[in-house]
Amino acid sequence: MTVEQAVKKYKLEPLSVSLAKVKAKELNVDEVLYMNVQKNKYAYIVRDARGTMLYSDERSLYTKLYKGLKVTPLEVK
Repeated sequence: MTVEQAVKKYKLEPLSVSLAKVKAKELNVDEVLYMNVQKNKYAYIVRDARGTMLYSDERSLYTKLYKGLKVTPLEVK
């Protein structure tokens, strides 16, 4: 999956500079490029030493626990 496809699929939006720095520190990565946080789902596109990755997770409606972080490597064109 490319970055453009992930942005379209997860409806990600670019971040402001200050929010990107805060989220990067929170997620312990070099840079957060895009983000979308909804009620029960969140997705980030981050850049760090391993490359450009998609972090996504979902919260169960019944137990209110997260199902597990999925880290997907993305291709950069």
